[in-house]
Amino acid sequence: MLQKIFPNKRSSILFISGLLVLLLVPALLIIHPGAPAKASGGGSCFIGQSPSVNIFPTTASPGSTISVNGNCFATNATVKIFFQTTSNGVVTVVTDPIFGSFFTQLTIPSTYTPGTRYFVHVNSNTFSVKVLFTFTKPSLSVTGEYGQQPTFGEPANARGNGFAANEAIDLTWDFGTLGTMKAGVAAADSSGFFFSNFTMPSIPFGVQTHLLDAHGRISLLSASTLVNETPALFDSPTQGVIGTTVNLNGGGYGSGENVKILFQGSQVVITHTTLKGAFTASFVVPSTAKIGFQNNGIVAVGKTSGIAASAFFVVEPNVSISPNSGFSGTLITVRGSHFTPNGFAEILWVFPNGGSGGSGGGDQFITQIGVSSRGTFNTTIFAPPGLVSGVKYFVLVIDGPTSASNQARFLAL
Repeated sequence: MLQKIFPNKRSSILFISGLLVLLLVPALLIIHPGAPAKASGGGSCFIGQSPSVNIFPTTASPGSTISVNGNCFATNATVKIFFQTTSNGVVTVVTDPIFGSFFTQLTIPSTYTPGTRYFVHVNSNTFSVKVLFTFTKPSLSVTGEYGQQPTFGEPANARGNGFAANEAIDLTWDFGTLGTMKAGVAAADSSGFFFSNFTMPSIPFGVQTHLLDAHGRISLLSASTLVNETPALFDSPTQGVIGTTVNLNGGGYGSGENVKILFQGSQVVITHTTLKGAFTASFVVPSTAKIGFQNNGIVAVGKTSGIAASAFFVVEPNVSISPNSGFSGTLITVRGSHFTPNGFAEILWVFPNGGSGGSGGGDQFITQIGVSSRGTFNTTIFAPPGLVSGVKYFVLVIDGPTSASNQARFLAL
């Protein structure tokens, strides 16, 4: 039929070409509706695709800064971003001239009302959306220095989160009916996290409420945690001869209870705790004390609570020398008492670093001596050669059976 309408080949080709153009023009108009396709992030925006907005993170502490990014907006469009209401401030951005995307940061208010739903609003001339944001719930925890249950009188750590960025946080101990006590002030970082260390106070045993409270000065947010404590006993000094006065400090016992103090298994004193379960006491090392180290040499037992804590103590033998100054070769009398009866003792000369006439320090064995049935000895030694004038040396005596020791000072002239 085409041959009848178009008698020559050239006319037929022109007709067919024109017809194809007419068919393709509508398709081109559909694929390219007057604006190039937009791409952002990791993918392309399809024709007719609605804009999208993302925030990161979606949960953060008050006062934090979050990121807001949008994709598939109109190119060169003005976008206004604000948190909950425009009174919190408006951030204005212009979308990318090619891809129609944007990226900006938004600072979250430092205060909020718990229980309220909050949104980040993103508005352009043709599109509006709000994205749900959740404030981090304030939290608080307390552990010992190495993550264990905290112990009276030892370092402990408090960790908190969900507070306002960079705010000061008051820490307070709450003992219920026994009152409160300030624990210190912590400082939150830019994410609302804080870390604080302190020495554990006495938490009275048996009291149901013993909390650590954290209160933000800017956000006015609060968090609390229940704290349990291991009781403990500390002594000072931790070693000494017979007749030494030992001071004690204990905590974590019952409120207002009697505490019995035992030294090497024998009662030496009874003391009374404060309302918060702490006590102080002292005793004198008795003449019947055994020399040497005892890990549980001192034990404190609560009469009502039954709580017991212990401390180590080293009972030292008595050592004296005469004279206590002189030159190399000086004859020195060494006396000892409260050593192991019928045992033996070793005598050493101790050189300080750089003060032994060429030696770098250390000690030199002098002699071994027998101990009487009364735990005493009396012997003589000579000051070794090479002593340096003005340097302090020591005569060290070690009890053989127990390794308990003591020393006396000798000044070189």
